[in-house]
Amino acid sequence: MTEIYWITRIGELNTAFIVMCALAFTSFVIWLIAILAFYTESDDGLKGVLKKWGLCSCFFLFIGILGDVLTPSKKDALLIYGLGTTIDYVKSDDKVKQLSDKAVEALTRYLDEISKEDDKKE
Repeated sequence: MTEIYWITRIGELNTAFIVMCALAFTSFVIWLIAILAFYTESDDGLKGVLKKWGLCSCFFLFIGILGDVLTPSKKDALLIYGLGTTIDYVKSDDKVKQLSDKAVEALTRYLDEISKEDDKKE
């Protein structure tokens, strides 16, 4: 049960990375506007602040994109966990290996019908 809890927390972490990307991108766009508006006529103190702002925006944007790419969503994490344990069970159980092809085909058709019904509901 604790595995499912941590999987859902990983999904929320993915959401946090998406929010970080959005905020960092917004900050980067505002920084670009500030550079265009104030950089040529500003003093050295303001130039230093603008450089730090731009570097921080780029850093957080990079971390957000990297975290979003490497962290699965809640749905993907649950799929990985559930499918992985099912495949391990199928590989290790001799009874499952002895099922006839017709039973597997019937199960496939049944699951396809359920999938189609779920798609129609959404």
